[in-house]
Amino acid sequence: MREDLRDLPRFPPAVAAIVLGALWGGLAYAVLWGHTPLLVSRRFVVSALGTLVLLPVRLVLWGIRSLEGAVGETFAFADANWWIGVVAAAVGAAISVGALLGARSFTKRLRNSS
Repeated sequence: MREDLRDLPRFPPAVAAIVLGALWGGLAYAVLWGHTPLLVSRRFVVSALGTLVLLPVRLVLWGIRSLEGAVGETFAFADANWWIGVVAAAVGAAISVGALLGARSFTKRLRNSS
């Protein structure tokens, strides 16, 4: 069995971070927009845990809200909001890659200080 595991393709950590981050953002969007059986309350969404779990889509929504404030009017996304999921997936991927790079830098400094 160990030989079989060696034959599996290996993915660079950056690719894994991108894929996992994009899934994180896409799932967060799907949960908030009711595309999953999971239902979340407003209380959970605004809690610290909810903010972390749903961070990619929350960042996108905060950005939209900031743009609405700057323009002085609200945008109507009732019929076309799929792109929010795409942007949330990209934001999730960016957060994951940033965390990976930060962890690499931190561990490199720890090794070099020894």
